[in-house]
Amino acid sequence: MAALLAAWRTSVPVTLGIHDGQAPPDAEPPYAVAYFDTGMKSGFHRNLVNDGPNELRYQVTSVGMTRDQATWVADKMAAAILGTVPAVDGRRVWPAAEEGSQPVRREDDSTALFLVTSQYVTRSDPA
Repeated sequence: MAALLAAWRTSVPVTLGIHDGQAPPDAEPPYAVAYFDTGMKSGFHRNLVNDGPNELRYQVTSVGMTRDQATWVADKMAAAILGTVPAVDGRRVWPAAEEGSQPVRREDDSTALFLVTSQYVTRSDPA
């Protein structure tokens, strides 16, 4: 997770904050929040020593003051996620794949900010 966050932060404009799990209360849009799962061993390609590839799934919520700003964040994050393969000691990391997304929507119940969510998976296996 740390390697992914570091790689993304160097790939987006400095005006775009990227947060892990939640944005601080004083965060000003535009920003993105990454929600990582705990990772799991893939059910595919298992072998006798149970050394299958790891799959890390995560959702990125892109936040903006306007629909256009939220879409801009989502575009920058997608380019960073899909275009960056971080180096992790002892692991071979594969390029990320987008597994799904939701349309832009306004969060009227709490913040009145615009949100875009996309789900990704990054796979790795022992080097």
